[in-house]
Amino acid sequence: MKWPGINGASVMAAVTGGAFVVSAILPHGKIDGLSLCPWYHLSGYPCPFCGMTRAFVAITHFDLQSAIDFNPGSPLIYAAFAYILWASINALRRGESEIRPFNRTLYFSWIIPTIAVFSWVFYQRIIRLLLF
Repeated sequence: MKWPGINGASVMAAVTGGAFVVSAILPHGKIDGLSLCPWYHLSGYPCPFCGMTRAFVAITHFDLQSAIDFNPGSPLIYAAFAYILWASINALRRGESEIRPFNRTLYFSWIIPTIAVFSWVFYQRIIRLLLF
């Protein structure tokens, strides 16, 4: 039997869907001290993406304020994961192996605030520590 290969839509659905399933299974409030970041463990300082796992768990459990406290950019990344999951499931339902290109207006309305928020987080967590 020949291996049929793995297509991009299946991989994206598995990754994004897996992130949502794991964030639903993990107990909110019980993992608040969890830190998986190698940068944090090596340097002792949080990176711009520190708190994203805890924030995903918080958003999945409908606690947006805690999610923003863990990482201010988490709602934007969560929304991107939700959109990619939706787009990949739709592609698979249509029999396509890849998702369709993103709508430019939707993409730019997401990317501009995302760059702004993570630039601010980078400044707060990295630049301020190095300069002050």
